[in-house]
Amino acid sequence: MAAMNLTQGRIQEFIAALEKANGSCGNGNLRRQLGWEEEFYWKVQERLIADGRVVAGRGRGGSVRLIQADETVSEPEAVAAVTLETNRERSLYAPLKASIEVKWIKRFGFDDVIVDETHSRGAKVTGGTFTRPDITAAGYRGYVYLPKRLEVITFEVKPSEAVSIMGVLEAIAHREAAHRAYVIYATSPAKFEAAAEYERISELAQKYGVGIVLTEKPDDVENWEIALEAIRHDPDPARLDRFLGDLPSDIMKKQLMKWKG
Repeated sequence: MAAMNLTQGRIQEFIAALEKANGSCGNGNLRRQLGWEEEFYWKVQERLIADGRVVAGRGRGGSVRLIQADETVSEPEAVAAVTLETNRERSLYAPLKASIEVKWIKRFGFDDVIVDETHSRGAKVTGGTFTRPDITAAGYRGYVYLPKRLEVITFEVKPSEAVSIMGVLEAIAHREAAHRAYVIYATSPAKFEAAAEYERISELAQKYGVGIVLTEKPDDVENWEIALEAIRHDPDPARLDRFLGDLPSDIMKKQLMKWKG
């Protein structure tokens, strides 16, 4: 199937299919009715969830339901909720970055490594909605008979109130220009498994090789649990080079140039 664009027409197609199903439907059934690829289906659904037009539900594979007019949240309340979630997410960056840099990244056995926050790029055009990892790690490893190799690992961070498929979708996009991609949910395993989108988060992450890390204590690595290990792959060198050049961290780019030399 050719690549599909997230247009208003596709959004209305999703809404119409839900209305035809009396406002509620399982994700598997709805996706088959629409005839869409899985990744595109999730992107459209997440756009509608963000717009406050649908809500995710439980069930095998998850479900989705139209939000009725009397359920809508006022604009000030919606803005306040988004602001609170964003602030909570940003408060996680520093302790997670420090934990990854000091201890967690050692599991990969790099000879040298640099970790930095890469979520903020101001008004710079970044190439898409999902192209900005919250934290990026770059390391190199030397070999006896092979040239030294660079490896890039990305991390998407989500607070406990944002355990949704969106984190995995962003990590999938990051994986196009990284060797491994993780999403870190700042929550406990029990709360993660109780989330409405738990099953589809796990299924999609496994399908695309995205790693899932769970923790309620960002500054305590011993508390971290790897729910799913990221699968290493080799990204297209040109795409990886563009990604590295677009990093907002001058410190990381200077280190990369030193390794190259």
